[in-house]
Amino acid sequence: MLKVGILGMGHIGKKHLQAIDSVNGVELEGTADVAFVPDAPKFSGNYQSLLDNEDIDIISVCTPNALHAEQSIQAIKAQKHVICEKPFALNKSDCESVIDASLHSGKFVFCVMQNRFSPVSQWLKEVLSENRLGEILLVNVACYWNRDERYYKAEGWKGDIDMDGGTLFTQFAHYVDTLYYLFGNVNILDAHFENYTHKELIDFEDSGMFSFKFKNGAMGTFQYSTSVWNKNLESTMTIIGSKGSIKVGGQYMDQILHCHAESVTLPELPSNDNINNLASIYRNARDVIGGQNKLMTNAMDGMRVVDIIERVYQFKK
Repeated sequence: MLKVGILGMGHIGKKHLQAIDSVNGVELEGTADVAFVPDAPKFSGNYQSLLDNEDIDIISVCTPNALHAEQSIQAIKAQKHVICEKPFALNKSDCESVIDASLHSGKFVFCVMQNRFSPVSQWLKEVLSENRLGEILLVNVACYWNRDERYYKAEGWKGDIDMDGGTLFTQFAHYVDTLYYLFGNVNILDAHFENYTHKELIDFEDSGMFSFKFKNGAMGTFQYSTSVWNKNLESTMTIIGSKGSIKVGGQYMDQILHCHAESVTLPELPSNDNINNLASIYRNARDVIGGQNKLMTNAMDGMRVVDIIERVYQFKK
């Protein structure tokens, strides 16, 4: 039985509770948060209590972004494995520090990249790995969401540059990961940022775009905003290849909107379940620690996503 301690019992921590509850062989042993959370099971207000609990095998770090690296290292030093929420850290250097601690201790670090486990992402990975769209020519990602006072005032750390890091880290890291997961690393060519409607709420951009190139010379753009009025508009990825095109969308890019290709037929896929995708991280952790599987969302991938975002934000300087 893999026994879990969750650090951070906000919105994301509670999703981890749901995921753990759905996985055989995984059990919640404790939760902790700096603030009292009355409905959190097995609750303590002290992170040290989780670190000192010899029954806990793995710590899930679900705290504000800037704390992820430091708290992951503390868990590793306490001889715990780690599941780290996105972003892995706010800079590549901190990611490297966690990886170094992991290598020296022999403890595993699993990065939360649950969108990889959606049926559409798995299908796209297969299509692209088999080159069924031919040569990739152009990729466009568009993420247009609503984040207003209802969101930023609910949790005070969000919007603070030092704790949050920026819109790409907090809102759209999963979609940068989808780009990386499907196509590998990218060369950032240019980036632009504006804060249109959140000047009194956040310390950074609410909208931006960056352009990139893949190793094969294909071009791409990534456009994003949290300034959409009232509710989210879209999260889409359009892929243009020499032998076909695909567009996916939905809240988690979990719907096929368009598929027209020489060697690809539109599949019938099960509906997406984001809690089940998150549960896949726990299933993988259970199996890896038990010696029965390979690590599916490793710390190196987590670091590469942080590195992409960090290189985009270098254009602010």
